Amino acid sequence: MLRLVPDAMKFRRFLHERHQFRLVLCGHKVAEAGAACLVLMVQGRLSDVTLGHLLIASKTGLLAAVPVLVITFTHYARHFINRWTSSLFLGICTFAADAAIHASHYPGAYTEAALTGAGAFMFSILISFTPIGRRIDGFAEAFLLHHPAAFKS
Repeated sequence: MLRLVPDAMKFRRFLHERHQFRLVLCGHKVAEAGAACLVLMVQGRLSDVTLGHLLIASKTGLLAAVPVLVITFTHYARHFINRWTSSLFLGICTFAADAAIHASHYPGAYTEAALTGAGAFMFSILISFTPIGRRIDGFAEAFLLHHPAAFKS
């Protein structure tokens, strides 16, 4: 058990701070978008969740996080330090991903996608106020300190 701690420390040193930021940011955005999709897909009845629902929600979360990952390689990555901008972008990407992955379970072609996008936005805002959200902010600040091109417009 004690041997795992030094290996984790080596792994942390192996990953550059900007890659740590990308990994943590995208992991949380996948979870936020996927959770919002899952809850709305089963219409709040979590006891009805099946493996198929989990697979569809995972696809939605991954597809929603791809644009977030791409943006972190551009000078626009500085916008992800702002919780509102980051959450709004995730909500928009989640709307598009949900609309592309599956049909709506509610009346209207894009009703579920719109609700999922709004849910991902709200979930992302809520997470940003938790200790985990503050930890992600710390990774973002370190990312921007070592990535000066991100400050340029």
